[in-house]
Amino acid sequence: MTPEAHEETAELAWRVHPAAERPGLAVVVAGLILTLAVLAGVWMGSAYWGVFAGVVLFLSLEAFFLPASFELDAKGVRVRKPFSQVERGWETLRRVIFDPAGVTLSPFARRRWIEPYRALRLRYPTGRRTAAGEVPARLRAYLLARCDPSRVRMVGLPPGEADLWATRARAAQAAASGEESPQRRPVEEAQEQSAEGAQERSAGKG
Repeated sequence: MTPEAHEETAELAWRVHPAAERPGLAVVVAGLILTLAVLAGVWMGSAYWGVFAGVVLFLSLEAFFLPASFELDAKGVRVRKPFSQVERGWETLRRVIFDPAGVTLSPFARRRWIEPYRALRLRYPTGRRTAAGEVPARLRAYLLARCDPSRVRMVGLPPGEADLWATRARAAQAAASGEESPQRRPVEEAQEQSAEGAQERSAGKG
């Protein structure tokens, strides 16, 4: 199946290319790389060292210069780049970290030194298009629906969504331990409790 066909079948998909979205910065960074490569060649007295330095610097910034596509479906997550493709199933996730620039999907429940080499990084688009602005909220909602609350820790969620996830996690743990499950779904109950709490706070202010 071609990458285009995969994107059509994915439940959530988007593409980022920071260099194209910020061409001015791309020119500055490319000029800096060229300058450092020339200096390295002059300092070492060999053009080969200059080329080597330029390649190393470019590869260290490949996330900025090269486009990447992100696709999520029932099976898991796919990250496609010009020279590579990485896939992870939902069952491999143990921790999801949200931050202003994107989301990190980690196979470790706690932070470990090897995490940067094993985790998947999903970057948000930085353009001003409406679709780009919708990606963070849509991705967050999708991950909350797909991930297993009994196995996955969510880090960096907004307070309301963090409370809902904690409620789901407690309900999943209770079900796993054989305790009696509540009649209503945990998410619905947490939403009602949140609404009641808001009403009580507003009444107290009045």
